[in-house]
Amino acid sequence: MTDSHSALPERSRRRFLKTCLASGIPLGLIQSSPLLTGLMYAREAEAQGGVNKTVVVYVPGGGIHDFWAPSTVGGELNMGPMSVGYDSVKDDCNFLLNMSHNNAGHGRMPILLTDRYHGKDSYDVFMGKQLGPTLPFAYVNLGVHSNGQGYMTRDNNSLIPFQDNPFTAFNLLFGEGATGSPKSAIIDAHQAAVNAIRTKLAGYETDRMDEHLAAIFDTERRLADMSGGSACPNLPDATDFELHNGTFTRQAKLQVDIAVAALGCSLTRSVSLALGNHQSQFRIPELGFQGHYHQSIHGGSGGLPNYPYYTEIRAHLGSLTAYLIQRLRDTGLLDSTIVVETTDMGHADKHSGDDVPLLIAGGGGAINTGVTTSVGSGYNNHDLLYTAAQVCGITFDTGREIPGIRV
Repeated sequence: MTDSHSALPERSRRRFLKTCLASGIPLGLIQSSPLLTGLMYAREAEAQGGVNKTVVVYVPGGGIHDFWAPSTVGGELNMGPMSVGYDSVKDDCNFLLNMSHNNAGHGRMPILLTDRYHGKDSYDVFMGKQLGPTLPFAYVNLGVHSNGQGYMTRDNNSLIPFQDNPFTAFNLLFGEGATGSPKSAIIDAHQAAVNAIRTKLAGYETDRMDEHLAAIFDTERRLADMSGGSACPNLPDATDFELHNGTFTRQAKLQVDIAVAALGCSLTRSVSLALGNHQSQFRIPELGFQGHYHQSIHGGSGGLPNYPYYTEIRAHLGSLTAYLIQRLRDTGLLDSTIVVETTDMGHADKHSGDDVPLLIAGGGGAINTGVTTSVGSGYNNHDLLYTAAQVCGITFDTGREIPGIRV
């Protein structure tokens, strides 16, 4: 993730400053709290409406078409054993069938969100710069056990590591930006800034800020629970919080909550979240298979052709994307957000580039949802990103629009 203020286009900077001056709120106070900065940008963008936020989720290991592809019976979607994790949000999703991959296999993370390995912004960076150039963070890229096997986010020629530690992500977004800041200072600083300007805010804005503070406080409490409870005086950093397999699911849900709070507080308009990396060397011990996800695909399948362990883990990873969609829906953000789930192949035991499981969700009626879309031959993962950008009124510089998705 990166602070976007230093790279603001001059016109955007002038427009943002004009909004701040018109508010009657001291600029120094606004700059003291990213929440207030986000509020000022929300004022500026309020009249625009439409779909103006994007989230892309990376799930490694593809999926087996016959186990993943939902079927339609009597106008209702029936989820397959690999896609059952999306059941609670299936009416918010469009499941794409017959999709291909532009370069399937392991080691493809740097070109999942762009079409080249060098010198070009990835989708999450490109969209962040287009949708929210005046926001505190141009983009936010989070992960769960994602570093170490290649990166997905590229800012021009720089590959950007995932922020895998939810404590650090929380502090960077909502704290003072320095690890080890007292936990209470994070909430107190924002609360003091909000209280100082309550008389200058519209009623709905004070309600919105109170909701944001409540969501941040709840996430902070859950972080404290993970690190041993409220007795811990400081937010841990990557050196003193062990990101182990036993908490993979809890880490993923915390990262989702942090991402949703960042979008809701107008700290950013573009988030990417990687659930592991292309080698998938993580375990989810609450499931039946105790080996690594990679093993469940190759050699740990428990007997071909059913792949029970691969199926079980893939369904669980889908439920984490569903948790994100549900949280966006619960917070009223899904209508203004387009969500894309991408992956690196189709049938992972074959490293196939065919029948790649992809989905798009949200959009507030801008896309067809609660359906499957059978796509003609030749459309791939980059075309899905192009289509998602089009929903936001942005033309991504890679791909073409997939027919049948937009209303």
